[in-house]
Amino acid sequence: MKYFVSFSYDGSCFNGFQRQKKQKTVQGEFEKYLSSLEGNPVELVASGRTDKGVHAKGQCAHFCLDKKVTTYGLKKYLNRSFNGEIYVSSVTVVDDSFHARYDVKDKIYSYYINMGEYNPMMRNYMYQYCKELDIEKMKKASSCLIGEHDFRSFCTDEKGKDNCIRNIYSIDFEKKDNILKITFKGNGFLRKMIRNIMAILIEIGNGSKEVSDMKRILEENNRKGNLKCAFSGGLYLEKVNY
Repeated sequence: MKYFVSFSYDGSCFNGFQRQKKQKTVQGEFEKYLSSLEGNPVELVASGRTDKGVHAKGQCAHFCLDKKVTTYGLKKYLNRSFNGEIYVSSVTVVDDSFHARYDVKDKIYSYYINMGEYNPMMRNYMYQYCKELDIEKMKKASSCLIGEHDFRSFCTDEKGKDNCIRNIYSIDFEKKDNILKITFKGNGFLRKMIRNIMAILIEIGNGSKEVSDMKRILEENNRKGNLKCAFSGGLYLEKVNY
């Protein structure tokens, strides 16, 4: 039977999402406990991977079990096993044709920046920039990224990637007190793409780069002019839509 799970996790507890030998990862934890329950190896297929330190509020995945177990029982078993580092919010049975990665309609990510006093309690959960940024310049710079583009300039492993074309539907800015939240919605995102975009936006916001540099870097189609990557703990996978 195929199951669909929605879950959240604290990225600072894991060495990324993808399973790795001798490393604690989100996929690895899921597969460890699901395989123990099944008595055979179980593969977790997610909507996509997140890097080390990146958090998720609304990650989704599917897996298959031969063992008969209720959705309520699965949710209770997994949450008890994860000790609070991962929380499964829902488990449902889906059709065999469903695929957690290939059936994704769009994804929403948010990046959080603290522009106020340094907050040690939030050091793993938002970028502690602790200075004002020019938000209007950042908005202007981000406008050239809306729509379908080749985002090779913002892909960390662009040399090994055949297709870097993605469609960003919107980039929204929201400031509350001293916290700046930047939300990206698109049909998909490349490895470290949002963090690489954020690194340029921050430099534009602090004046070390011009607004026009964003479009120039986008059109260069390589990583030579964009080698920085923003802090991983500021990024959250908010929601996956199917």
